[in-house]
Amino acid sequence: MYQYTSPEVTESTLPVSSSLKRPWHFDGDEDDLLIASISTPLASPSETEMSDPIDDTYICYGSIIDVKAKLSGGGKQPTFATLDPVHSFPIVEEGTFLALEHLGNKFARLSKGLCATLKALLEDRQLRIQAFVLPTDLTEAINSWHYSSQKIFPLEINVYGLESFSEAVGQILSKSDIYLQFPRFGLDEYAYRNPHFLQIDGFDSGVPNETTTTDPGEEDRRRSIEPESQTNISTAVDNILDSLSHHVDLGLISVDRRIKSSLLPHQKEAIDFINQREVGQISSELSLWKYNDLDADEPFYQHVFTGAKRPFAKEAKGGIIADEMGLGKSLVILSTIAGSLNRAEEFIAENQAADGQSQRKVPSGATLILAPSSLLIDSWVDEIRKHTFAGAISFHRHLGSARHAERHLLQQRMIVFTTYATVAAEYNRGDNPLSKINWFRIVLDEAHDVRNRATKQYQAVASLTAKQRWCLTGTPIQNSLEDLGALTSFLKVPVLEFAPTFRKFITNSINSSSRNRFQNLRLLLQTICLRRTRELLKLPEPIPQTRRIPLTALERGEYEDLRRQGRTQIDMAVSGRRKGKVNSTILESLLKLRLYCNNGTENIVMHTGPTGLPEDPDEALTYLQQFDSNICAYCSGTIYSLSEASNTDGGMLVGKCSHLVCQNCLPQHHAQKQQCPSCASSKCIDNFAYFMNDKAPNKEWVVNGDHSNSQSKPYPSKLLALLQDIRKDSAHKSIVFSCWKKTLKLVGDLFKYCNIRYDMIDGSLALNERLKVLKDFRSPDGANILLMTLGTGAVGLNLAVASRIYLLEPQWNPSIESQAIGRALRLGQTEQVKIVRYITVHTIEESNVLDRQKRKLQLAGGGFGKGKDAASMALDIFGVELPSI
Repeated sequence: MYQYTSPEVTESTLPVSSSLKRPWHFDGDEDDLLIASISTPLASPSETEMSDPIDDTYICYGSIIDVKAKLSGGGKQPTFATLDPVHSFPIVEEGTFLALEHLGNKFARLSKGLCATLKALLEDRQLRIQAFVLPTDLTEAINSWHYSSQKIFPLEINVYGLESFSEAVGQILSKSDIYLQFPRFGLDEYAYRNPHFLQIDGFDSGVPNETTTTDPGEEDRRRSIEPESQTNISTAVDNILDSLSHHVDLGLISVDRRIKSSLLPHQKEAIDFINQREVGQISSELSLWKYNDLDADEPFYQHVFTGAKRPFAKEAKGGIIADEMGLGKSLVILSTIAGSLNRAEEFIAENQAADGQSQRKVPSGATLILAPSSLLIDSWVDEIRKHTFAGAISFHRHLGSARHAERHLLQQRMIVFTTYATVAAEYNRGDNPLSKINWFRIVLDEAHDVRNRATKQYQAVASLTAKQRWCLTGTPIQNSLEDLGALTSFLKVPVLEFAPTFRKFITNSINSSSRNRFQNLRLLLQTICLRRTRELLKLPEPIPQTRRIPLTALERGEYEDLRRQGRTQIDMAVSGRRKGKVNSTILESLLKLRLYCNNGTENIVMHTGPTGLPEDPDEALTYLQQFDSNICAYCSGTIYSLSEASNTDGGMLVGKCSHLVCQNCLPQHHAQKQQCPSCASSKCIDNFAYFMNDKAPNKEWVVNGDHSNSQSKPYPSKLLALLQDIRKDSAHKSIVFSCWKKTLKLVGDLFKYCNIRYDMIDGSLALNERLKVLKDFRSPDGANILLMTLGTGAVGLNLAVASRIYLLEPQWNPSIESQAIGRALRLGQTEQVKIVRYITVHTIEESNVLDRQKRKLQLAGGGFGKGKDAASMALDIFGVELPSI
């Protein structure tokens, strides 16, 4: 039990499959994959490791990218003495398959479908194919040899041959939906002639080029934000985003009479931005197509990146509204919907007239709005009631079990609301009424939630049909440029909607050493993206404050006890020389140190259940978030909280593994007899459980000393610092954020002891109860303090009534903190906002989490605790140097 004392506290003021190719499936029995027979390489007189010299009359047609090869079985793990930075392997025949060969050993096979295409390509032609593999990809597949059934790694295949075969090569590959790309490797001195690129004067066969502009004003503006001198990619990207105001090109449109609120100038400009793109009236300066009339008899439009030509410029009917949080994006969308109802009716009439077949999708003039949670949909409904006259905008919520009986409303309302999880769950079951409709418009709220093209959630959303598509997100790039690539694909931006093309002209360009490496990204964002900052609101600048909290002597001793125990656990894992076990042990140890900084010894005994995860839901979720694994095993939807209550939006653990299921997919989970779809067997043993359980389903860590409930002790220093700040600003509405309910309950106990009134929202609270709490907090007579878990309150909510934000611990993902801060920094805020972050000095919070934030902001991407991250943390925090495994 804690008692209140007041110590001294000091303060000081960041496998996607290609859309260009069909997915190749592996066939054949595993035991049949390694064949000892000697076979002859196709179009190759040698079976040596390195390629034979190619005739100097040969050219390179291009590269087949996003290819997958599968390591052969047979019980023998392949070994490689050394690998070059990019290694080349000959491709040889192996029965009906093609295989990669190393020193006479055919160690990996290509897919059956690709083998058939390549054999047809090589038949009776003087061609050569060569595989290029990154050692890291191959090593990862080999390391998973014993415990993974996949053993699949990516590679790229270059095709070489005589120029006379170029047309035939292009035709054969095109029939299989394979399109050659610019080769990253193996080009050397060979001429590059890609049969899939149109030969246009002034454009060099698809070789990545730098776009230029002839507009002096535009060039001057670009120089003012030119990021080529920036070494930090994220800073350069931010500079580009913050330059996308388009004030010169946008006007102030009139607002539909259904809207009763007055719009600010920047909101009217946003509506004009949307209308221009939906109607197709954007200026040529903001188009990715340039008019070419050099041939007077046959003028055409030419794509500025790829050189592709078309008789007309095909623009994306949509884009990204990337305004910072709090600028009133919801009102912009509602005003756009109200002002385009006539166009929506024309859309229905045109599609009904053209619909001569019963199997065609039914046209609807509605705007489908998708949000991460039903709580955000409630916020949208509040916006409708606030900004429109009663009955002017009709809407329907496609949520819950009742949605199956209300499908007729999908075509009868102006707006249909649903969640990403609902769409993904219906898509996964094959029963998706939303996919049977051709929508007038789709809007993704918090669109960064569907930034991963590999997830079922993204695939479900992308499969929906609509005339116009829009993404609302203040952070279009969270982890990497692949986030923007996913949004570009959803928007169906012509040419760049395909992942390989986006990577070639955007991602690869930025990763090059060119002075103008950001130019293509800038032009793309200028075309599809509108971005304004909160400076437009002329709000007082928020006051950021960092509270650096020292531990007391007692706390320092307890913290060091935990750190020593962590070192012991990691040493034991290292002695077993299992990489996965080491990484998971490091992460578990880090979590315990993070929890101590908030909670002290309260509930410091950490139990792990049969899943291998902490039994506490918040701690389990935090662990999964470190792996970027807080997603539903069925629909790949993001899960923000864990709760078994059916009247919440929380997810649940599947069973005896560490995978999750969302509430929408729960019926399907029960129908499948509660077997996990992500696990290789019905026993549901996955990597987390395998590495963490170690036959000890109830591991415990304890801090030395007697800390039973009967013994009173001071509250943790961090919470006492929070109490000081709350008392100092008691007249202001305040939100206290933590990712752990356990911490907030401890804060609540402290506030009760001090007779401080507060409200609290966490993932276990029913949705209708959350609305009551929010209503009370917004009321002048309600509590001045709201305790809220980040998973339930950081995304999308408008809490401008609050002017004090307290963040009790740093987060792995800095965008989570930005979302939390954005609850108060928005339209309607009348006071200067104060943001207080708490950091416990000389602990993991100071030395590790903040560094991770910086790496995340630099678009490092990837999950937490992998590779160098794990080794660095083991050395920095626990003093353990990991061996190479």
